[in-house]
Amino acid sequence: MTSQQKQEQKKIDEMRQSGLYPVVNLHIFETIADLKVEDYTLEREQEVLDKYIEHVDRILSLKPMSKQDNYLKGIKNLEQLDSQTMEQEDPFLVGLSLQRQRKIAIDYLLKQQQFPLNQLTKEEIIVTHRKLLEGTSGSQYARKDYRTNNLAYVTKSGRGPEQIHYFSLPCEDIECGLMNLTIYYNSQFHDNYTLIKPCLVHGLTGALQMFDDGNTRLGRMLQSVKIYELTELNLRKFLTGPALYSSRAYLPYREQYRNKLADIAIEPCDETWNAWLNFNLNRLEEQIFYMDNKLKKYMRIR
Repeated sequence: MTSQQKQEQKKIDEMRQSGLYPVVNLHIFETIADLKVEDYTLEREQEVLDKYIEHVDRILSLKPMSKQDNYLKGIKNLEQLDSQTMEQEDPFLVGLSLQRQRKIAIDYLLKQQQFPLNQLTKEEIIVTHRKLLEGTSGSQYARKDYRTNNLAYVTKSGRGPEQIHYFSLPCEDIECGLMNLTIYYNSQFHDNYTLIKPCLVHGLTGALQMFDDGNTRLGRMLQSVKIYELTELNLRKFLTGPALYSSRAYLPYREQYRNKLADIAIEPCDETWNAWLNFNLNRLEEQIFYMDNKLKKYMRIR
């Protein structure tokens, strides 16, 4: 490490300890435990859920079964590119990388999470994250289990010079953060909310910033897999893979997406969590509408 790099790290460390910038902490899990989901959020979830159920029923009507399976595989592959594009990766290079990989991240996670037999583990989160970064500009971080320094910070969205918005969870708390995330993910707490709980998992993963890169990509993937699990548990509808992904729907809202995550990271409370939930429910609704149009066209193919 050069003297200039050491000075830069010292400067960032001093800024972190100055008290002038918010620092994410594990209190965020307490706000989840005490969360009051507002009536308007519950109403919004039900509206989106009704549309999702209609969409799933259309998928289940596909005959033969191979046609349903091909559709679900197709939207899964599309999500891999959309998710990386959302993070401004080169979709062409990512596509080449996906062709080389024997098992992409979501395939690994789905195999490990054969509901209702297995529970998500810290090690599975780490391996999934590694696979997510393969072939991306952050691939060098795939060699690490998770972030190991306190230099990580999030900048303010928008134009102008880069400004620190807040600092990520201290690295000494990441082990506990991963443990708490898996406990919540595996618990029955909020399981009656088929779309809301996955959005909460997504928010926690993105806000805690436990990895050097790929945090929001991981959050969106966990959201999709949790929706799939709760579709079986709550709706008793059995598909061969997730039917609802969301990365494409976030593309026009990158700045709002970052700002909503910042709100729950800096000041997690009922107000910011409900705002996050409604933002995500709107994106899920848009994605359902988009995919429903694609599905109707696919259904006409013989």
